[in-house]
Amino acid sequence: MPTSALSCRAAALATAMTVALSLTPTPARANPGTDPAERVASAAEQLEIVVEQYNELREALRETRANSAAMHAEMTPLEHAIEAHRSEVSLIAARAYRTGDTRALGTLGTLIGAATPENLLDPLLLLDRLTRERHRAIAALTEAYERLAKARRAVEALAARQRGQERQLAARKLAIETELARLAGMTGPDEPAGKSVPRLPEAVGGAAGEAVRFAYAQLGKPYRWAGDGPDGYDCSGLTSAAWAAAGVRLPHNAARQYRAVNLVSRSARRAGDLVFYYRDLHHVAIYVGGEKIIHAPRAGTRIRIDRVDYQPVVGYGRPG
Repeated sequence: MPTSALSCRAAALATAMTVALSLTPTPARANPGTDPAERVASAAEQLEIVVEQYNELREALRETRANSAAMHAEMTPLEHAIEAHRSEVSLIAARAYRTGDTRALGTLGTLIGAATPENLLDPLLLLDRLTRERHRAIAALTEAYERLAKARRAVEALAARQRGQERQLAARKLAIETELARLAGMTGPDEPAGKSVPRLPEAVGGAAGEAVRFAYAQLGKPYRWAGDGPDGYDCSGLTSAAWAAAGVRLPHNAARQYRAVNLVSRSARRAGDLVFYYRDLHHVAIYVGGEKIIHAPRAGTRIRIDRVDYQPVVGYGRPG
C-alpha cells in the first residue's frame, strides 16, 4: 500500500479523534428566573446548542464510517497481493528445486536451463535473490496490511464512541424537549406561521441569489431539530439547504460551515453570505441584504426574517 494513502488515513483518523474529544457537554446556564417565557427561551437555546452538537457528531460519524470503508477497500487488494506473492514463492520452490522445471521461472529459468558447471553459480544466485525479494515484498505488504488493520480498528473504536455520544446527546435533547413541553402550557402555543412573505430587500444574482431565493421560500416553516427539509429546518440545515440549491455543498453544522466558508468583513458582506452567532458558533443565518437575515431561530419558532444584529455576531462567511 502506498505510504501516502496510509498517511491520509492516519490524518483523517486524527481529525476524527479531535472532533470526538471536542464534543463535551455544554455547561448549564444560570437559572433564567421564574418567568415562563424566559425559561422557554433559555431551554430552547440549550436545545439549539445540543442540536448543533448532534449535527457536528453526525458529520464526524459520517466521515469516520467513510474512512473505515475506504480502509477496508484498500485492505482487500493487499490481501490478494500477499497471497499472490506467497503463491509465486511456492511455485519457484516447487518447480525449480523439486522437479527441476525451470521454464516456470521465465527469463531466470532460461538462464538456469543454459547453465554449465562453470556458470551454474550465477543463475542460482539470481534465483536466491529473486526468492529473497519475494519474501521482502511479502513482508512489506504484510506490514502495510497490519498498519492499515490497526488504523481501521481505531476508527471502528472511534465510531463506537461517537455512537455512545450520540445516545448521550439524544438523552439531553429529550430532557430539554420534555421541559419545553411542560412550559408550553404556561406560555401559550408555538409561534404561528406567517401569512405573507416580504419582498427581497435588494436584487441578488448568481449563486447567492439562488440561495437567498430558496431561503425566502422557506419562510414560515417550523424549526425542526437536525432538520434539512423540506418541511422544517434547524439553523444550519436551512443554510446548507439554501446553498445546496445554488450547487454548493456545506456541512450540516454551524461551526463546520464557519470553517468551510471564506470569511469576509462586515463592510464587505453581501446578500447570500452566512452570518455566525455566539462564541461557540451554535447559530448561523443567511444575510439577505438591508440589514436583515433569514434564519431558523430555535425550537417553537418558525423560519423568519430578523435584524442581522439580533444577537452578537461572530463573523460573516461567503460560500463557494
